[in-house]
Amino acid sequence: IIDDDADGKNDPKNFQTKGFKDIITVLKMPIIWLIAVVILTAYAAYWGTLRFTSYSSDIFSMSVTMAAAISVGKMWMNPPASLIAGFISDKIGIAKSIAILFIALIASFTVFAFMPGLPALLPFMIINVAFASLAIFAIRAIYFALLEEGGVPMAITGTAAGFVSMIGFTPDIFMPLLGGMLLDAIPGPAGYRLFFLSVVGICVIGLIATLMICRIIARKNVWD
Repeated sequence: IIDDDADGKNDPKNFQTKGFKDIITVLKMPIIWLIAVVILTAYAAYWGTLRFTSYSSDIFSMSVTMAAAISVGKMWMNPPASLIAGFISDKIGIAKSIAILFIALIASFTVFAFMPGLPALLPFMIINVAFASLAIFAIRAIYFALLEEGGVPMAITGTAAGFVSMIGFTPDIFMPLLGGMLLDAIPGPAGYRLFFLSVVGICVIGLIATLMICRIIARKNVWD
């Protein structure tokens, strides 16, 4: 099935050389680093949504069953959020859509940080859970499309995706530790306030990185 390697194209040394050159090319592209920051901050915000279950039971005194129902229910936001995000981003652009979604997340997590656990506010809290979940799933549905919109050459897209994933998914390492340490050291509303405000700060960094990507894309379009 495999053609004879008469011209030496399939020599493993050639692949190693090309792979190393692709990595160097990727590392030299500022937009790759910005996309990595966007994915990192968006994924950190996703980790923030995983605290909604304990937040519901600890702050609003909901039963474990009801808090778990909220946790499961928020996952149902994934399909419609992804579909809507794809449709809207086709109209206004990937980077602009992500910037708007980061603003929505900043507002939502700020509300979580300062919302008192009053029974009368329970419906509003559930609506805010749905709102934050829609925003985070929408970002996750489209953030890899920044590679194409940012003009990353198709030939190095795989290398670029691997690199931004390596950086972008590091919240798996530090977000559980951050939440655990804060809530262990400062139990109750104050601990959740600090945790959600930390997520807000991370989202602000993501928004800044996204706006910088918008600027790069705008310059590219002018030159094109």
